[in-house]
Amino acid sequence: MDTSDYNVAAGIAANMADEAEAIKGYLELLKIIIDPEDKRIISEIISDEKNHSHLLRDMSLKYDGNIKEAAD
Repeated sequence: MDTSDYNVAAGIAANMADEAEAIKGYLELLKIIIDPEDKRIISEIISDEKNHSHLLRDMSLKYDGNIKEAAD
């Protein structure tokens, strides 16, 4: 594997972890926010963060040494 690919994959993994941590924080906010409109906004942000996570996951597959996922 190209070491630059490894560095890219590691950077993507770090960003995926940040996305997961952000989602966790927003879910905690949902527990304490009362206003329905604010809850809607936070839920939309969570949805965006989940989308970012999926995009990063797909991108990470480009930099993992071309090892395919197992079918099982």
